[in-house]
Amino acid sequence: MSKARVRVLVMTTYYHPVIGGVETHARQLATHLHRRGFGVKVVTKRIGADDPTESRVDDITVFRVGPAGDRRASGKWRAIPSFLSQTLALKDDVDAIVCIDYRGIGVAAVMAGRRLGRPVVLQAATAGVLASASANDVSGVPAENPLVRLVKAPARAVYRGGDHFVCIGRDIERETLNAGIPRDRVHYLPHGVDVQRFRPATDHERTTIRQQEGWPVDRPVALFVGRLSTEKGVLDVLEAWRMLGDGRAWLVLVGPDMPAHPWDAGAKARAFVKTHQLQDRVRLYGPSTNTARLYRAADLFVQPSHFESFGISVIEAMASGVPVVAAQVGGMRDFLVDGQNALLHEARSPMSIARALRRALDDAGLRTQLATAGLQTIQEQFDEEALLDRYAALIESAVAQR
Repeated sequence: MSKARVRVLVMTTYYHPVIGGVETHARQLATHLHRRGFGVKVVTKRIGADDPTESRVDDITVFRVGPAGDRRASGKWRAIPSFLSQTLALKDDVDAIVCIDYRGIGVAAVMAGRRLGRPVVLQAATAGVLASASANDVSGVPAENPLVRLVKAPARAVYRGGDHFVCIGRDIERETLNAGIPRDRVHYLPHGVDVQRFRPATDHERTTIRQQEGWPVDRPVALFVGRLSTEKGVLDVLEAWRMLGDGRAWLVLVGPDMPAHPWDAGAKARAFVKTHQLQDRVRLYGPSTNTARLYRAADLFVQPSHFESFGISVIEAMASGVPVVAAQVGGMRDFLVDGQNALLHEARSPMSIARALRRALDDAGLRTQLATAGLQTIQEQFDEEALLDRYAALIESAVAQR
């Protein structure tokens, strides 16, 4: 079957304009397939009650289904019936179903695939989806108790009906294989980065961006990009910054709050900054649609996640020539080597974060070394076009097998 005839339905709980690693990757995949001649449609969850049920994003039709509501843990489960209904309604326009972050909605993807006789490609966004996280000691995902495993068992049984499993990290790959999925259905495909958009800045460009943003030109700037949530380590890095007690450097947190989500840390972060009088050393920037520009203004990037299946913002920072300080967890362990292309710290440890930050801030030569090695890592492992072409080939192969 030629690419021009392959019609792909991308299912993802949230999509643009929602900002996050999963949403970014889903959009990258959809637009790449569209450019390569695939027919592409997207089914996602409605956020606002007045969101249009059908719209165009990047010249791709996006269907938004209910129930409406902000990002929360229950959303991906409550939306299963509407995802299933919408997918079945598109039966004549779908040759393959690709489900990005298949927690919850993967049930709809597999059920629709069985009903329609279409191949289903499932991609996990975190470890612990297909099997208990207690079997994985490096992902950082909290272990499950017996009751949680019992509750999740029916959904996991359905997930196993997927035709192919895309794994963005080696820990997810190991988990999938340990769950009994045959080797030929398990595929390691990490995220890639657009090196044309994410690139190092010239000294003049860095200075200009800082002046435009009102950031100090003569002080080191450390940057965080991600949701303001507990599991991203936002409160940990703020405590580490307080412990540093160094007025020479600035910390900028870029990312949205998570309203109504139990992991939301936005209000707590703002309260912490105010309580500890860090206003002259910390800025909560809010969400941005042009993070590539902000990376180019930074001297250092910090990713203090409690668990991280991959870490898209980390490779974006590396591609931008920014040295990285990151937690030693999950998929980031696949490509970050302490002291070579990054400085790694213990997860959930403000003291460990503070030590790594101090080391990086005090040694400009080390920052240059880490940045140079980081760029090399990107060039060797994370070419976005090559990785997405491999994804497209997998979809074609799955359709041809049917």
